[in-house]
Amino acid sequence: MKLKILALALMTFIGVEAQKNKDKIVETKTRIINVMEDGEMVQKKVMVRTTKEQEVKTNQKQKGTIDADRVYPATKVSKVIYIDNDSDPFYDNESQVTYYQKDGMTYNFNPTNSGFDIIDGKNNSNFGTARISANRDVYILDTDDYSGIGYFKDNQFVIEYYDNEGTLIIEKFSDTKF
Repeated sequence: MKLKILALALMTFIGVEAQKNKDKIVETKTRIINVMEDGEMVQKKVMVRTTKEQEVKTNQKQKGTIDADRVYPATKVSKVIYIDNDSDPFYDNESQVTYYQKDGMTYNFNPTNSGFDIIDGKNNSNFGTARISANRDVYILDTDDYSGIGYFKDNQFVIEYYDNEGTLIIEKFSDTKF
C-alpha cells in the first residue's frame, strides 16, 4: 500500500513538473576585479546572475493537435548584479536590471527606491524616471519630452500621456527578444 501511495505521489509530482509553461535559463558569472581606492589596490568580487524567461506556446491555429508548431514569444531578460566590497562571504550591494524594447531600441529598467529609471541602452543616457504612485499598479513617468503615467500589462510597460494638441498618446515597451 505504501508503495502505491509513493508511486501515486511521484506521478503527481512529475505531472505537475511537466505542466510548466516557461523556459527559464539562469546563468551566473563571478569575477574578481581590482579597484584603486585611496591610492591602494583593493579586490572586489562581482557576481552577475542573468535570467532569461520565455513562455512555451504553440500555434493557436493548430490548437488541439499533437504536433502543433511552437511559437517563440518575446524573452524577458533580467540581470541581478551583486558586489562584495570586503572579504566576508556575503555580498554587500545588489542591483537588478530588466531590459525592454521600444521602436527597435533597447532600454534598461533600473530599480530605485522610488520606482525605476529608464536608460537608453545604446547611448547609456537617461530616457526617463518612473516613480511609484499611491496606486501601486501605476507609475508617474517623467521624461525630457513629456510627463504621463505607466503601468505593466501583458509583459509590456505601457506609457500614456497627452501631447500639446491634447491627443492621448500610448507607447509600449515590449520584453526584449534574445
